[in-house]
Amino acid sequence: VWHQYDGTRVNIYANRYVAGTGWGTAGLIETDNAGPAYYPQVAVDGSGDAVAVWYQSDGTRYNIYANRYVAGTGWGTAGLIETDNAGGAASPQVAVDGSGNAVAVWHQSDGTRYNIYANRYVAGTGWGTAGLIETDNAGSAVSPQVAVDGSGDAVAVWHQSDGTRNNIWANRYVAGTGWG
Repeated sequence: VWHQYDGTRVNIYANRYVAGTGWGTAGLIETDNAGPAYYPQVAVDGSGDAVAVWYQSDGTRYNIYANRYVAGTGWGTAGLIETDNAGGAASPQVAVDGSGNAVAVWHQSDGTRYNIYANRYVAGTGWGTAGLIETDNAGSAVSPQVAVDGSGDAVAVWHQSDGTRNNIWANRYVAGTGWG
């Protein structure tokens, strides 16, 4: 996955490599022409299914979008996975477990500071509701990363200012229980 300028705006494209066959044809995986889209990330499960996330302007602020690739079927329709319009969102990351469930994390402004949000994709059900996963309001929290194990449990990490220095924070998601 990558972002590419088409002469009008920056869009998100993807291409797939199949062992023994080679590269396919690149294709657009988002169609929202309100504003530019940047810095996609992708995660793939053992079945060859994938989830891509990126941030994209709606003309007012940046939002987090996702699209899912199903092996043998192709890319679905891109969709918004966060709905908090207090401020812009950026730096999405995504991880997928062996069952095709995904966790996406990003930082988003509340108008005062950046906070860390997450949303979970459940195979066969779709995306849930995005939620705040850090609550220390001492300073901005940015640059999240996420990893998921084979059971669907996840760990998100980020750095956050305490007003003096940046510290590393983490939160754990337990499948069936939620975020700590």
